[in-house]
Amino acid sequence: MVEVNISKSDFLVSIKTAFKEWINSDLTILIYVSKLTIAALLAMSVSMFLNFSSPQTSVFTVFIVMQMHSGLVFSKSFYRFLGTLLGFIISLVLVSAFSQDRVWFMTFFTIWIAICAAAGFKYRNFISYGFVLSGYTVAIITLPFIDNPLHIYGFAIDRISEVVIGLLSASVISEVIFPKQLSDTLFESEKHKYKNTFLSVINMENIFSKEKNINNFSRNILGSDSLRVNSVFESNINKKDKMYYQRLNSEFMHLSITFHSLKNIINTISNNEKIDNEMMIALKDTYKPIKDFLEENSQNLFINESSENIINKFNEVKKHIKEQIEVNKNKFMYFDFDILSDYNSSIYLITRFFDEFSLYTKTYISFVNNKNKNDNNEESSHLYKFSTYTDNLLILLVSFRVVVVLIATTIFWILTAWEYAPFVIISAVASTLLFSSHPNPVNASKSFTKGAIVSFFVAGVCNFYLIPTYVSDIPSFCFIMAPIFAFAAWLGSSDQRGLFVFGFIFIIITVCSMNLHYSMDYVTYFETSIASIIGIAISGIAYELINSWSDYWTKRRVLNFLCNKLIKLTNEKDNTRRVVLESQGLDMLQHFSTQGRLNLQSNSLLFQWLLSTLEIGRAIIDIKNELQNLKNENQVKIVYDILDLIKNFFLEIDEYKKEIIFKELKKDFIELEKNLVFKLTAEQKAINNIQIEIRLIYTVMLNKISLPSRGEIN
Repeated sequence: MVEVNISKSDFLVSIKTAFKEWINSDLTILIYVSKLTIAALLAMSVSMFLNFSSPQTSVFTVFIVMQMHSGLVFSKSFYRFLGTLLGFIISLVLVSAFSQDRVWFMTFFTIWIAICAAAGFKYRNFISYGFVLSGYTVAIITLPFIDNPLHIYGFAIDRISEVVIGLLSASVISEVIFPKQLSDTLFESEKHKYKNTFLSVINMENIFSKEKNINNFSRNILGSDSLRVNSVFESNINKKDKMYYQRLNSEFMHLSITFHSLKNIINTISNNEKIDNEMMIALKDTYKPIKDFLEENSQNLFINESSENIINKFNEVKKHIKEQIEVNKNKFMYFDFDILSDYNSSIYLITRFFDEFSLYTKTYISFVNNKNKNDNNEESSHLYKFSTYTDNLLILLVSFRVVVVLIATTIFWILTAWEYAPFVIISAVASTLLFSSHPNPVNASKSFTKGAIVSFFVAGVCNFYLIPTYVSDIPSFCFIMAPIFAFAAWLGSSDQRGLFVFGFIFIIITVCSMNLHYSMDYVTYFETSIASIIGIAISGIAYELINSWSDYWTKRRVLNFLCNKLIKLTNEKDNTRRVVLESQGLDMLQHFSTQGRLNLQSNSLLFQWLLSTLEIGRAIIDIKNELQNLKNENQVKIVYDILDLIKNFFLEIDEYKKEIIFKELKKDFIELEKNLVFKLTAEQKAINNIQIEIRLIYTVMLNKISLPSRGEIN
């Protein structure tokens, strides 16, 4: 009997545990699906009650702006409204000015769509989406009424009203029903990120293993900053908190870049057959005080420590690191100059890595404990503000593609004289604009098309069986549409199925008779559906054919950007900050790697190029800052000579000439090291720091494979 009772008890415990796990894993999705379904039904019902001609627009708006977090809903709704309003204004201008001249109308219509595509590609976050919607709004308002411009004003007012209803429905439901604040997610994300970083720093194998596939620290840097930007629409996140999120992300970015640079140099040392194992042991001994210290504090993660105590502990560890460096100082002095540079640079990066982790920790603990916050918000915000970069040629390519799509669909309209040809243009414009800002436009177009095809059959069942059979009023309409909306919402809860859902909903709102005055016929349904799918297909074909993001082309563009960035940094007038350099580099690489057709090897190579560029660039920035403290003209001259050699190296294409420049750089560096004694302490410190940074540049430039330089690309 006892055994039976124990079995029952264990069974109940297992059931309870499984239930909790299910709640934790699926509850968020269930809430999201429920909120989206309710918001869509509410928007549809209100639009029907007010007798608007197209309640589908309200439903589509809800599906577009609804997000897991309230802050994201408000942010997307805001830019959706601005984009729609701008599109409304442009529509009235175009129709008023050119309704009687199709050539001029299509010319300026095409120009506007090209501008929206370019802006949608250039800008980030939901600003991009606002431009996309502006272009789509112009298409959906003007094209159906090109032959009847007198009715366009009323139609446009209806569209704006329907969009507003959709925005309000999504915002209200998101805020009222189980609201999920972006601030909570940001806070939990920072805690999770710090914990993972802490564990990674403890594990010496992350740095000293010979594996080439290193853990990419920086994977979520840009995503975290995007969440922070959109948090502006939540009132419960104050200005200081937003500054802290910005600062934490910036410091984490610095830390991750240093981690990767250290890993690369240590890999170079470990793979060098001329170096015995003693040097690797010495590097591990240098890093060991960090590991031991963090293991001692792994339980509380410094949460219960005061700021002063944390600072004292970190300073104590730094003292142990310096002591270990002194112990090994003379062990490798007779090694080859290049090998010794690798070792000294590794020592410097270990020290810098710990300094940056210390700063990151102190900022994190200060934020978590809500103490010692910096009141100078404007200065801090400026210092830690991220910057983006988009290749202008890519922007032109995006505009060119949408122009080609418009020309192709317009010619199709003229040649066929098909009554439903405007729907081809509308769907082609909408999908082209939507894909232009997507990370993988080719795959996005395929998913969108699949969703549209599936929706064709679902809409057919709704139009010709469910709606005429079972719908008699608004509640019955909601009853019929609720499962369809819920199914689409569930599909949309996964990032992998996001574009499939958009295609699905797009056709639903285009061809489904979603109003109380049923007027659907087979011809309208089939021809509207086919026209919309043709437009989507043309857009997808355009992305397949007009795409220069080949492996070779992408590597060439990235290489030119990186080399030009280093050349610019050597300019005396350039005062780029480290956070700008690193955030632009990461943004650029993410844009190219996601948009391009790169294999894994090419992606890895581009990341190595970026790391080398960021290290050299950061060193140049620090050197230029330290030069302000030097009074010795001879020393200043030789440093500027070295900067000129670095510039010339990245300007040069010929490999033989680059080798000569590199040898000259080595010669000047040795000359600089001969006299490092100054009367003034500030000068002494400055020249020592300059020497360290030049040595690091030299070490990075030694690794030719990881170095971006003009010439032949494999």
